[in-house]
Amino acid sequence: MTLDSEITLERCVTAFAHWHSTSRLARRNLLEAWLQHYRLATEELAHLITQETGKPITLAQGEVQRGVATLQATIEAIGTFGEEAVPYDVMDGAESCRATLRRFPRGPVLAITPFNFPVNLALHKLAPALGAGCSVIWKPCPQAPRLATRLFEIFEAARRSTGAPDHVLQLAQVEPAEAEALATDVRVAVVSFTGSERVGLHLQDILRGKPLTLELGGNAAVVLDAGIDAEWAAQQLAPAAVAGAGQSCCKAQRFYVHRELWDAFVPAFVAAVKALPVGDPMDPKVRVGPLIDEAAAIRMEAALDAAVAQGAQVLLRGTRQGNLLPPAVLTGVDETNFLVCEECFSPISVMIPVGSFEEGLEKASATRFGLRASAYSRDARHLQRAATRLRAGGVLLNLPPTFRLDAAPFGGLGHSGNGLEGPRWAMETFTEARLIVEGPAR
Repeated sequence: MTLDSEITLERCVTAFAHWHSTSRLARRNLLEAWLQHYRLATEELAHLITQETGKPITLAQGEVQRGVATLQATIEAIGTFGEEAVPYDVMDGAESCRATLRRFPRGPVLAITPFNFPVNLALHKLAPALGAGCSVIWKPCPQAPRLATRLFEIFEAARRSTGAPDHVLQLAQVEPAEAEALATDVRVAVVSFTGSERVGLHLQDILRGKPLTLELGGNAAVVLDAGIDAEWAAQQLAPAAVAGAGQSCCKAQRFYVHRELWDAFVPAFVAAVKALPVGDPMDPKVRVGPLIDEAAAIRMEAALDAAVAQGAQVLLRGTRQGNLLPPAVLTGVDETNFLVCEECFSPISVMIPVGSFEEGLEKASATRFGLRASAYSRDARHLQRAATRLRAGGVLLNLPPTFRLDAAPFGGLGHSGNGLEGPRWAMETFTEARLIVEGPAR
């Protein structure tokens, strides 16, 4: 570990010693001040997102506004989280006992956040950790350094205005090796990571026994039943598949379409995708901007070429220009192909015909991932079957897999991660429960 990281960690430990015993009021005051300062900088933050990551400006503005909701939900959770009465007078000899299940902050937290939602996913870790009484070291994505610095400066202005301890949140724009050294240090009590499956599973392997939450990748499936309104479903699902260049772990990737719906849905979906403007992310009309870098675009272009060479039929495809990869829609893709089995993280969609809704559910669940899945049907029995058969942390019925309420729980199964985010549930990750039982005095 470098000297700078050692100093950062020592400061985090010292800050925790002061912060963990503060009142809910002090924690709420800090986050309310952060929210006030944050509101004043939303447009600036949105432009930084677009400039550094290429996310279309309207989507960046939407992300920043979601950050407001995340901070508000955390502030609300502070007032009700952490103390629960437990009936104890149901046992002989305990008639006069009182019991409380209380949650206490675990200790310093290392939060590692990705580039695709560089503001809101950071707030989903930082705000609940601070609200729970933990000090935090934040390792942001390297692709948006100015954005991370600005968000941290906004926090610091809020912290100074409330008198919260120095270094209760620290920014660590370090290389992966340094982040790993911080993660494995015994003084870090919890690691919260959102990012790739490869890095997440590596952390899981080296941090055995340490509390670790993982929000990893996905290859969300959508099962479409016969009889639904094809145009309505296509209008919902096209943005879920390609908006923001499809760089979302929840993006709609695999579409299992009932054969009776195929001729209506597939052309409607292709038309809906084609209607979404592609190009300069600073143009307010654009919904599909560039991938994060040219290497990612080249890699996914090669995956498209490989699928076509294996017999896939192209329903929609454009020509790559640098890191701008236009949306692509394929069918006839072998179900062992990368585009079906892995996370594409790009504006690529695969259409797969199925003979029944049941077959769609079965194929949709044949994956090591389990973050989000959707099912569309007019049959209530089919929807209930989907709710129990689709193995994913979030099952959306007649809604796209990208549909998310920031105050709600969010997490994955299998290789998509473990633990839950959403402020109220994230605070559980950053705390430990103790049952306090008090008997009568004599």
